Amino acid sequence: MKKWFKYIKFLLTIVVILLFGIYIYRNPEILTSLKGINPLFIVITMILFLIVFLLEGLFVKITLQAFDKDITVKESFYIATISRIGNYLLPMRAGAIFRATYLKNKYSFEYSKFLSTLYGYYIILFLVYSSMGILSLIIKWIFFKELYLLLLIFFSVLFITMLLLMFVRVPNKRTIKTENNFLIKISKFFQKFGQGWDTIVKNKKLLKRLILVTVGHIIINTIIIYVEFIALNITIDIPNLLLYSSLSGASLLISLTPGSLGIREGVFLITSQSIGLVQEQILQLAIIDRGIMFILLILMMIFVSIFLKEFNLKDAFFAKKEN
Repeated sequence: MKKWFKYIKFLLTIVVILLFGIYIYRNPEILTSLKGINPLFIVITMILFLIVFLLEGLFVKITLQAFDKDITVKESFYIATISRIGNYLLPMRAGAIFRATYLKNKYSFEYSKFLSTLYGYYIILFLVYSSMGILSLIIKWIFFKELYLLLLIFFSVLFITMLLLMFVRVPNKRTIKTENNFLIKISKFFQKFGQGWDTIVKNKKLLKRLILVTVGHIIINTIIIYVEFIALNITIDIPNLLLYSSLSGASLLISLTPGSLGIREGVFLITSQSIGLVQEQILQLAIIDRGIMFILLILMMIFVSIFLKEFNLKDAFFAKKEN
C-alpha cells in the first residue's frame, strides 16, 4: 500500500504540472506581467529564502542539542539546504530522508528521535501559523466587518490540536505483550519517539528558542510574500498578507507533492475571496515564487557541491556509525 501511495504522489505531481502548463498556455496574459519584474526583487527574494534556510538549520541545531549532539551553524545550514533540495526537486519528501540518513550515519541519531524533532518542528510551525491566521481573521472581522467563519473554525481547531499535541503526552513506558517481533519493534520505536519528544518539551529554555526561531522563520516567509506582491504590483493590506501567509503554511498539512505544488495554489483559489485576490494574481504569485525557489535550489546544489565538500551527503550515507 505504501509503495502504491508513493506512485500516486508522483503521478499527482506530474498531473499538477501538466495542468499548470495547459492553463498558462491557454492564458498567456498571466506571463505578460512577469516580464516587467525588476531583477532586484528576485535577488532580494533569494537572499530572504537563504535566511529561511539558515533558520531551518538553526532549528535542527537546537533540537540536536537536546540529545547532546552538537553541530556547527555551517553544517546545520547544509542540512537544511539539502532537505529543501530533496523536498522541492525530488518526489516523496526525499529531503526528510536525506536529513534522517545523514544524521543517523554521521551522528548515530536514531530515526525515532529524528521523527520526534520533525514532529516538534511541524507542531510549533502550525501553532504559530494558526495563531497568525486567527489574528488576521479577527482583525478583518472587527475592522473590516468581514467574517469568514469556516476559516476561523479551521485555524482555531488547528491551534487547539497543536497545543494538545505539544503538551498532552501519552505514557510511553507500556510494552506490548506479544511474541511478534515486528510489533515489539514498532512498540519500542514509538516509545523512543515519545521519549524524544518529551526530552524536547521538558527543556523549557530550548522550547522557547525553538519557538523564537520558528516565529523568525514565519516573519521572513511573510516578508518574502510581501516582496513578491510588490514585484507584481499587487496591492495587499496587512490582514490579508497575514492570512495569505497563514494559508500558505497550513497547506503543508497536505504535502502530497514536492513543496505542496498545486496544493497550496488550490487552497488559495478556494479561499481567494477571503484574501482579496483573483485567480490570475494567485497563479502569477505561484509562478514567481516557485520559479525563484527552483532557480535558487539549482544554484545551491552547485554551491554546496563546491564550497561545502566537508559535509558530503554521499559519504555520510555510507559512513560507519560513530560509537
